[in-house]
Amino acid sequence: MMNDMKILIAKHIGFCPGVKRAYTMAIEAFDKNPQPVYLLGELVHNHQAVKMLVEKGARLEDEVERIPDKITVVTRSHGLERKTRKKLLDKGITIVDTTCPRVRKVQSLAGELEKKGYTMIILGDPNHAEIKALISELSSKPLVLGKNSTDWGKKLNALPENKPLAVIEQTTFPQQQYLDFCRLLKEKNRTNRCLIYNTLCPETEHRQNELNSYLQTGKIDIVIILGGKHSSNTRGLYLVAKDQAPRTIWIEDPNEVEKSWFQPNQTILIVSGASTPDCAVKELVEKIQ
Repeated sequence: MMNDMKILIAKHIGFCPGVKRAYTMAIEAFDKNPQPVYLLGELVHNHQAVKMLVEKGARLEDEVERIPDKITVVTRSHGLERKTRKKLLDKGITIVDTTCPRVRKVQSLAGELEKKGYTMIILGDPNHAEIKALISELSSKPLVLGKNSTDWGKKLNALPENKPLAVIEQTTFPQQQYLDFCRLLKEKNRTNRCLIYNTLCPETEHRQNELNSYLQTGKIDIVIILGGKHSSNTRGLYLVAKDQAPRTIWIEDPNEVEKSWFQPNQTILIVSGASTPDCAVKELVEKIQ
């Protein structure tokens, strides 16, 4: 190790329970089916995790039309859109639905609130698979507020003041942005007729809170975030770190590490997204050492 360089590893690393469950279901599908098993899109937002499945024989395909009839398809942990489910069933396909139970719970909650007459506000990325699946479960079009908070106020003002509102979040939405939105509601006096449900995944919150605790010690020189660039929960970690850490580096693969990043006597903190395999974290530590 470079002089007295210190490497700290966050307690909450590797697969979260939802990803672990999805991964196990995918492996079981390969073990039970002799013919090729297809992954419909990336099971999770992590190239290494998906690569491990492809190496076991999985075939990765984004388009339902390109998947053969009457075989087994493993769908994403982020949820499955209704129209996609119908297309798969019409082809006689056996669906292994790995939707995270927490994601499914949010879908049920949104459906119940809509039936009660609430106008739905969803904090999340409209292009994310979880949000697309969630919207497909609703009868009317919700207001989706994405990462760009500058237009939140304008969109909120456009909603009728006499209608009751209900707010839910993408499970991996950055906690800080959720808190920013709650403040905005207060500023605009919209809290009276508004129900706010904190549907952020506790695992996402644990990782962000743990990172915050480390940074508040003032002893961290570099934060290295390991996780997919399309991963929403990993992005949340990056947002927390970049505002407080002297230096924050976000990588997808341990092979991206460069010797020039480090100086003697530095303290380095390693954190990972919820879909980053444990073995990738171990490999990263070895690379740095």
